[in-house]
Amino acid sequence: MAVFISEYFELDLEAMGVFDAVMDTDSNYFINVTRLKDATTPEFIGTYDKINEYFNQIAVLLDAAESADENDKFYKSAIKKFSFSEVNGINLGFSTTQHGAAFGPILSNAVISDAFKIIKAGTKNPEIFHLVGLFEDNVGPDRLSDMFATIIKKNIYDYTRRINQEASITPENFPDEQFKDGIVFNSYKGCDLLFLPKEILHELPIARCWDDIDRVVRENEVIRKEINELVGEEWRKYSTSQKKAYIREHIFENPIRCQRIIESYRDSHEKDCDWEADQNYLAEYVFRDLRKKMGFGFLQHSDNQPEITSREAMLQVCDIFKNWVENNRGWDNIQRASKRNGEKLVQRLFHLSAVYFVKVNNLDLNFESNLGRGPVDIKISRGNDKSICEIKLSSNEQYLHGYEVQIEEYGKAECTDNLFYVFIDVGNPVRRDRITKKHEENIKAGKRCPELIIIDANEKNQQASTELLAVQSMAC
Repeated sequence: MAVFISEYFELDLEAMGVFDAVMDTDSNYFINVTRLKDATTPEFIGTYDKINEYFNQIAVLLDAAESADENDKFYKSAIKKFSFSEVNGINLGFSTTQHGAAFGPILSNAVISDAFKIIKAGTKNPEIFHLVGLFEDNVGPDRLSDMFATIIKKNIYDYTRRINQEASITPENFPDEQFKDGIVFNSYKGCDLLFLPKEILHELPIARCWDDIDRVVRENEVIRKEINELVGEEWRKYSTSQKKAYIREHIFENPIRCQRIIESYRDSHEKDCDWEADQNYLAEYVFRDLRKKMGFGFLQHSDNQPEITSREAMLQVCDIFKNWVENNRGWDNIQRASKRNGEKLVQRLFHLSAVYFVKVNNLDLNFESNLGRGPVDIKISRGNDKSICEIKLSSNEQYLHGYEVQIEEYGKAECTDNLFYVFIDVGNPVRRDRITKKHEENIKAGKRCPELIIIDANEKNQQASTELLAVQSMAC
């Protein structure tokens, strides 16, 4: 269960510009060092230079070293200085456990060894450590984020203390919480609970690391130009490790090319994260609002009540989701997702809306379960009592195929007649009319067909009431 800081302490962190982290797991964001260049939060002004000064000290040590040998005191000192642990309290990255992955001794030695070669080739700029993910395997934004966080750890703590005071997170207001030096203890992860300003964060890429080196090359004009001039079409044939090795040897160990890359990097200024467009935000953080408005507080199962069937549960989940979309501005989130080809995201929101409901009703919930005919979007079950649901936006060209063929095939695979089809109208009235007419014809002809739930996700006028659009069949 995602426990947001704002919910736990009943705060409006958004208004304060504070990132509302999940307390019991990691959030899929990272500290973007280029955002630190333009930071306006007092505690983080100058942190970009602080990071560069730290790496400059390592570069000076490597420049003074005579060999990449731990018997060389300068080289040994550089390795010792390049030591970074995860700052657990900020709850960033992809870890699903208490502690995420940081730089271990093997990876640290590999980075310092490659940095030694680059520096000895003639490039002593500290920014080469910012860009280590370009030429070193197993180094992604989450590890780099931990690296930067370690260097500016004091700044993070200073910021957290100030926010705690401004938000009144104090021992007086929260006597049941543990505090130490102005910092509250996060009992979910067993570490300090630290805050970060949203302005220095960015979403982690889908690939979860920079192994998607082709994306990095595409997005960086200078690197792309260098690669095209050096290898051209041959680049496509290389593995990820070969590509990183090539960039290290032919770009970073070439002082002229390396300088061009670094100058381009220095001139770059990353835009603030577009939180409203980010799918991580929509899927995880919009659900925080969705959870409240759907009224999960009253979804408590009593031992005196008979257990509901999977079909009854699916109907109620659809009704809860429909009410959120049509009457609680859920349509706004659906519209934003649909404009970014976000049908999967909408399906995930639907899935999240059912999580708590099925839990209190002793049911199982599966998202995209696959029994050989492709993954059905949602399955609610208890033993052999199963109900399945397919969800389509009206923008999907396969909306009729989903209703006529897909859900029927899934029903055969799952050995159930409890079929549901949720059609979410995001602006195609012709298609809505067409599927409604088809459904009515099937009912009139006595044909087996799924329950059809139509949800109106079109933009609404302020407080305008919405027409009930669910069209449900009898047991057909």
